[in-house]
Amino acid sequence: MALKYSNPRMAAKIEDWPLGSNKRGPAIFSIEVTPRRGERCVRVTTGKPKVLTYAVKQRIVDGDDGKTYIICLTIYGHISVFQGNMQYLEEAIFERDPRYAEVHKLFDEEVGKITYE
Repeated sequence: MALKYSNPRMAAKIEDWPLGSNKRGPAIFSIEVTPRRGERCVRVTTGKPKVLTYAVKQRIVDGDDGKTYIICLTIYGHISVFQGNMQYLEEAIFERDPRYAEVHKLFDEEVGKITYE
C-alpha cells in the first residue's frame, strides 16, 4: 500500500529520535534555501550535520505510518522521497503516477522559509 504524506514544513524538532546503541535524543531538521543552488535538508543530532543534495524544492513531511520523510522535487521533475535517516530512498514518484499531483501540492503549501546566504 502506498504511503500518504502530510504536514509539509521547513523545520522540525523531533525529541525522541533514535541515535544508535539504544540511545534516543533530539533531532533537528531544517531546509536550507539558497538563491542559486535550490533547497536541501539538514539534520542535526549529536554530531556533524547530515545533508541531502540540493533539489528544486524540499519539505519535511509526515507519513501515514508515523515516520518522518523528506520529499524532494528534483531538477528532472520527479519527486524523491527519502527516509528520515537520510540514507535511503523510500520511493520515487513520477509524473505518470496517480499520486504525483497530490504529493506535488505539498511543495506549494505556505510554510515558513529559513534562508541561508
